[in-house]
Amino acid sequence: MDDLREEETAARFKSGTPHLDEILCGGLLRGGLYLIAGPPGSGKTTLANEMCFRAAESDASSLYVTLLAETHERMLLHLSSFRFFQRDFVGTRVHYVSGLPSLREGGGKGFVDMLVRTVRERGARLLIVDGLMVLKERLRPAEDLRELLQALNVRLAALDCTTLLLNTETQKGTGPEFGVVDGVVALSADLIGLKATRGIEVTKFRGSNNIPGRHTFLIDEKGVSIYPRFEAVMRETPRKLADPRDRSRWGIEGLDAMCSGGLVTRSSTLIMGSPGSGKTIIGMSFLEEGAKKGEPGLYFGFAESGAQLTLKCQNIGLELEPLQRQGLLRLEARAPVETLPDAMAQELILLVKEQGVRRLVLDGLEPFAKEAIDPERTTRFITALINALRERDVTLLITQQTNDMFGPELHSPIRGIDAICDNVVFLRFFELHGELHRLITVLKMRDSANDPFLRELRITNEGPRVGESYVALEAMLTGQPHARVQGSRASTGIRLTSGGPGRAGEDG
Repeated sequence: MDDLREEETAARFKSGTPHLDEILCGGLLRGGLYLIAGPPGSGKTTLANEMCFRAAESDASSLYVTLLAETHERMLLHLSSFRFFQRDFVGTRVHYVSGLPSLREGGGKGFVDMLVRTVRERGARLLIVDGLMVLKERLRPAEDLRELLQALNVRLAALDCTTLLLNTETQKGTGPEFGVVDGVVALSADLIGLKATRGIEVTKFRGSNNIPGRHTFLIDEKGVSIYPRFEAVMRETPRKLADPRDRSRWGIEGLDAMCSGGLVTRSSTLIMGSPGSGKTIIGMSFLEEGAKKGEPGLYFGFAESGAQLTLKCQNIGLELEPLQRQGLLRLEARAPVETLPDAMAQELILLVKEQGVRRLVLDGLEPFAKEAIDPERTTRFITALINALRERDVTLLITQQTNDMFGPELHSPIRGIDAICDNVVFLRFFELHGELHRLITVLKMRDSANDPFLRELRITNEGPRVGESYVALEAMLTGQPHARVQGSRASTGIRLTSGGPGRAGEDG
């Protein structure tokens, strides 16, 4: 089996571009002919050049042949702003050649002869032909282009050289090149509302599997960063299960009792509540409790910086600084705008691995939902994230803000999130005798008994505390409780809707 893996690895050409090889299930097949198609500005030239320089880092030689009007000097000037660019590689491991003279003088045959000769002389393992449209304009009818590409494929495969053709045509299957090449990687650049997004999709890959569908990518100073759809990568059912006998305590007086001794380890818990109801404070208490027991914790949020959060917790008796210095607690904050959900998920999993995280508070799912290009994938994305964290022995808390502070309507912005999570804890303000109070209740716990009562939540100088139940009141979850009529059936009076039409329930 190990020999088979080595043979499969040896048959691949690694792109060196983060996560492109993951989408390709190991990389391009060595000696193959591939097409990178995309409109102007979609990132074809940047991606191809980065592959050349990544190959150079592994001592492999590359040949970049241009058929465009842009000079090599101008191209190198543009590339110099990327971290992958190394001037010392130019002319030694990355070779730039213009193909126009040989194409003008010798036609298609002269062009192919020049490519094969130069690949052999340079010992190139990667060939880029930038400007397939020029070839298509000069070689008519289409049969001439097909024969040229077939000859190129055969001759370069014999030299163990992998070839990429760059083309601005994106209509699938309309040209002869789509039938000849071994694979097609389609790039896109779209404007959704005011947000610019880039996409990459493998539409053809002969002789190999791949991760299908559209994935997002960014181009920044690092180069091309590709983010496969998280739910497409994390498709396996988790092997590790939550064991009801193993508990992770909240560290909050009264709340552990409500949950039969704490949360089931490796479970996922949704904490729903209006702004200011105490969601983040409860999460930080959970992290502090675990860190004190030697369980590394991670806070990942979008509203408050680590310094703000540390000071806020210090004011209510939660001492986070010593735990941070010991490496038992890490606070990470990100701007909630122009984010890519798959990029955040990748970063989150990486932090969990690096820190050995056992407890995680994800403070707010709204940025994931708002920035999703396809809102329908949000539920699948969150499910995959929960499963990936459970597989890594993480007990997860997710906070979600509800839109209404008072009243019988309770809207959850993410459809079905309450069904995905193992446990649901609900917080709300309510008014009693002209004074605002907080309440807390455990709506559900999977594989565990829980306290069914509504109780007061107090934020004190010594941390959050859970008080007695309100057995004499009803309809408290509406925020407008009233005295229970003797002998009447208890009622919350609340109606929960989530994500949109078609998902509403009433507890009356």
